[in-house]
This record gives sequence, C-alpha cells and structure tokens, in this order.
Amino acid sequence: MYTIQDVFKLYGDEYIKTHNLSKEQWKAYNAILNCKTSNLGFHNITCQHCGKTISAFNSCRNRHCPMCQSYQREKWIQKEYNNLLDCPYFHIVTTVPSELNDIALYNQKTFYNILFKAHSESIMTLTNDPKWLGAKVGITSILHTWGQTLELHPHIHSIVTGGGLKDNKWINSKDNYLFKVQVLSSLFKKKFLALLKEADLVFPKHLSHLKNSKAFNKFLETLYDKTWITYIEPPKGSPENVIEYIGRYSFRVAISNNRIKSIDNGKITFEYKDYKDNSKIKLMTLDALEFIRRFLMHILPDRFTKIKHYGLLSNRDKKNNLKICHILIGQTVFNDFTISITPRRSLYKFVCDECGCDKFTYSFYYRSCFLN
Repeated sequence: MYTIQDVFKLYGDEYIKTHNLSKEQWKAYNAILNCKTSNLGFHNITCQHCGKTISAFNSCRNRHCPMCQSYQREKWIQKEYNNLLDCPYFHIVTTVPSELNDIALYNQKTFYNILFKAHSESIMTLTNDPKWLGAKVGITSILHTWGQTLELHPHIHSIVTGGGLKDNKWINSKDNYLFKVQVLSSLFKKKFLALLKEADLVFPKHLSHLKNSKAFNKFLETLYDKTWITYIEPPKGSPENVIEYIGRYSFRVAISNNRIKSIDNGKITFEYKDYKDNSKIKLMTLDALEFIRRFLMHILPDRFTKIKHYGLLSNRDKKNNLKICHILIGQTVFNDFTISITPRRSLYKFVCDECGCDKFTYSFYYRSCFLN
C-alpha cells in the first residue's frame, strides 16, 4: 500500500525547495514523514504475567496523519455514546461557494470560525422558531475543508437531534422533518456573508483590490445571487448508528492512504468519488508537487478545534441538559443519569498471544535517548 509518508519521502525535499510552508504545515509534514520510524523512537510492551516483550516504533499522533486516526476516532465514538439521546438525528451539511476559496486559504482561522458560527446559528434560529420545531436542539458539528480531488472545499457536517427542549418539555420533530433545506440555505448564506463582511481579513496580491470596502461589498453581492449547496439527510437507523456514521467524518484527513493507487515518475494516482457522475469511483493523476500542495492546504491552524457542540450539547450546559432530556424522553435512567445504550463496538483490547493476559507495562524511548 502506498502512503502519504511515501510521497513525502520521495518528493518532499523537492517541494520544500520551491514552496514556503507555514508553521503548522511544517509540524504536520515532519510528523507524517517520521511517523512509526526510528526517528521518533520506540516503545516496549511487556506482559506483566509471562514477561514477553514486543517493540514498535512510536506514532506521531498528529491529527493530520492518515496512520494515526483510527484509535482517536474510536475513543471519540465511545465518548459520544454518553451524549446520545433516544431520538432521531438529522445529518446536515452546509458549504460555501468556490469563489471564497482564496479568502479561506489566507484567513483560515477567521474563515472557519465564521463558517461554524453561521452554520450553528442558522440551525438554532430555525429550530427555535415555532413554525418549524420551536425548541432548543443539540448539534455536533465537524469541519471538513476538502473535496474528493483534494481541492479546497470548506463545509461542515452536523448531526442534529430530531427534537429539543422548550419550557422543560421535550418536543419531537414531526414526520422526520426539521425545516426546508432551501430556507436553511438562504439563512446560512445571509448570516455567513454578514459575518464575513465585518471580519478583519487578509487578501492575497491577486485579490488586493478587495481591500477597498466598496469593491469587497460588490464582490459579496454576486454571491447572494448564487445557490449555496445545503443538504439535510433524514434520520437513518438508531442513535447508535448515527454515532457510527458521523464517526467516519470525525477524524478523517484530506485523503486516506488506501486511496493512493500508484506513485510513479513524479505522478500520484488516487481514487476519488465523482458525485456529478452518480458517485462513480474514478482515478485522478496529479503531479507529485501539486498533490503535496493540495494535501498541505488542508492543515488546520494550530489548536483549532474542528469538532464543536452547540445548543443542548454546548459544553457549559451539556451535563444538566442531558439529564433533563433523558428523563423527559422517557429514557431508562440510572442513578447517575447515564444513557442506557450499549455500544456496538469497543476499543481494541490487547492480550498477550503467549498467555492471554491483558495487563502490560509500557516503556517509551525517544530519539534523544539513544542517539550517540
């Protein structure tokens, strides 16, 4: 199997000579390049019963590394089981038009925060309106910045409870329906552009004319006339299935290693799904340096949170809100009010292949410890 690490090893030096990397890109690049190699050191795992020891190279644990996401994803899914409510969940996606891509690229933190804010406020505004639901819902939102061909495509995936709290009562959504997708699209567009208009933005040279407020407002006016793609998927299956489903989105990186099909003569060929052609799986070949450029374009700002919770699930009130919701929905409640949903999967449990013991001692050795 080919990996992003292979691409970096073969063509990374050439790319660095002709491109400037941000601090975050350098950090991710070096982490992926050295992941599970001797450069990061190794660790020993020793069975406490029979003493058998196995050794392995350390992982980089960078959130953009394709080799380091599986365990973090499973941990997140296990945690989110505790926040499940026995109600339908909707999957909602909002996107912004490609005309904004360059602004997004040069203002990542500001742009993505505006995207989160416009997305969550639009959903909360509509669900609080008695015309639609008239209650406060719970929202879990996940930022993605890529499309299938690695081009910049900022959008947010959310799961939204099919019901909410109003005056200490639980109100269910009706007939698997929250609100019209066209209404969400229009409101999201207005909120996003209003927030963008007030933001302190940096413009690249080819967009320097937008520093003039009149020119920028005129540019934004053209976007009001466009249809912004918004998607609402009705509930599917049980709440547990929803977490499994959204968990696939939670720790994705721009491209997984299994999509890379060949690395040959400075070209990278990878699989992608063509949504414009009935989601057919196709192959795309890019110059290696262009492939690296597209991948690094999706490295997020340092400490930027790409998974956020709103409404009933906002961190400040989450615990109390969940207790109330569990009771009102009629969920089976224990003394500590934890939800009675049994996870369909569990974190992988290591056992010694010699004696079956599951207790180990870990010893970590890092590069500085064994360099001469």
